[in-house]
Amino acid sequence: FNGMRQAVEHLIVEHGCKRIAFVQGPAGQFEAEQRYQAYIAALQAHDLSFDPALVAQGDFSQESGRAAVRSLLDERGADFQALVTANDRMAFGALEALEMRGRSVPGDVALVGFDDVFEARLLGVPLTTVRQPFYDSGRRTVEMLVGMLQGQPPSPQADLPTELVLRWSR
Repeated sequence: FNGMRQAVEHLIVEHGCKRIAFVQGPAGQFEAEQRYQAYIAALQAHDLSFDPALVAQGDFSQESGRAAVRSLLDERGADFQALVTANDRMAFGALEALEMRGRSVPGDVALVGFDDVFEARLLGVPLTTVRQPFYDSGRRTVEMLVGMLQGQPPSPQADLPTELVLRWSR
């Protein structure tokens, strides 16, 4: 939640974006829902109205990023300054689809992903994204499993810090 909120707020505060589109992850998936709620919370915190026409459904795949841009631009004629995706793979597909439509990133549209996968650094336009602490997450999961095997109850939730990684696409 915090990482996505930070990314959306960066676009609002640092770049003056007021029309920010969002590509959701799979419906019902916890992390995808948290990221979507963070998007809405960031808009509300800055008194920007929520426009459902700026939200497209995705499934964390590159193809769903392409399909989201097709839906937003070709079908809805949506006008936006920035596009935030719930993961980097969808951002990769969105970048391709934007470029195919003559939209430059970041010149015409700022683009932000989530996860900071290795490929995010290698794009023609390196992707601004949110880095998750995958190693720490794995370590804490193993510690929780070992504790459960020793009879300790699992903790209900573990919050790990994320980091906004600013690159060229914003």
